[in-house]
Amino acid sequence: MKSSAKFSGFMIMVFVCLFASEGYALHELFKSLDLNKDGAVDRNEFSEDMKREAFSKLDEDQNREISYEEWKGLYNTEEPDRYDEMFRRMDKDKNKGVTFFEFSDYADRHSNIDEAFMGLDKNGNNSIEEDELTVRPLFKWITVRF
Repeated sequence: MKSSAKFSGFMIMVFVCLFASEGYALHELFKSLDLNKDGAVDRNEFSEDMKREAFSKLDEDQNREISYEEWKGLYNTEEPDRYDEMFRRMDKDKNKGVTFFEFSDYADRHSNIDEAFMGLDKNGNNSIEEDELTVRPLFKWITVRF
């Protein structure tokens, strides 16, 4: 990966897929994001949903912890040391597993979730209303910098 060496920090693209289609599916998506049911999705609701979705995809066996083996499945063998270091940085308690809280803490400091939120907040009022979720299908790349 020659081009990745040019970047100041290595990034892993975590695909966070928000399935959005017309009508019912779009409405259901919005309802699932609007945790406090106030008719708008704020940054915290958006961030929590994105982190939970990404964590769920990484935790293949759904045991509420990303194992080192699950993590190793993310990368190719060209830069294993870099990925190993990423895992060590997330695994604060050094138990060879990353919990949601460890993942969330790391993502809060090293991701572009805020930029993704701002891209969806078309009217700039610091919340996403249902009519702002109109892209079909809506796929958002959330980048976690390690």
